[in-house]
Amino acid sequence: MLSKYKGIDLYAYYMKDELVYANTIHHIVEREEDKTLELDVDNLFPVSAESHNTIHSLYEKDKEGTQRMLREILEKARKELA
Repeated sequence: MLSKYKGIDLYAYYMKDELVYANTIHHIVEREEDKTLELDVDNLFPVSAESHNTIHSLYEKDKEGTQRMLREILEKARKELA
């Protein structure tokens, strides 16, 4: 999954205009909420540890809005990077 988007942290790339390498996968819908989406490519979002922490902080403020934003970024990345 990390190689699908050239190893790029999609959050840093699209939200901060920074090229940072991803080292983990964020589940847009968290595993505790829906285990059936655990390996769904539409639910997997490559990020760095820093971006992963940022996203979880954003979830505390507006989870649905953040999830919507991540899906939009993922769609854009599919067209541009994959």
